Amino acid sequence: MRKLVFWLIGLPLAVVAAVFAVNNRDAVSVSLWPTPFSVDLPLYLLCLGALVIGLVVGGSFTWIGAAKLRVRLRDRDLEIRGLKRDLEKSLAENQTLVEVTEAQKVLPPAA
Repeated sequence: MRKLVFWLIGLPLAVVAAVFAVNNRDAVSVSLWPTPFSVDLPLYLLCLGALVIGLVVGGSFTWIGAAKLRVRLRDRDLEIRGLKRDLEKSLAENQTLVEVTEAQKVLPPAA
């Protein structure tokens, strides 16, 4: 399913980015305002570079923001594992007690 979504969304976006890059090859001057420096870049590189930087920064903030959730998930996973281990131990003890009780039962004599 993920591959299908990738091909349905990713491929058309890649085609659009390629067409955009081919049609916007003209150089633009980017002034780095507080400094006296200026850089000449192709327009497509400027736009796609800003897009990539935005995706990386946004993804980083999202990943950092989800840290609490990942910690809670890991804690719950450890708790569940411990509870399962305790349940299996209790079931084994219960089975042992049932077997001992069954062995100790005295059947009434047949009439």
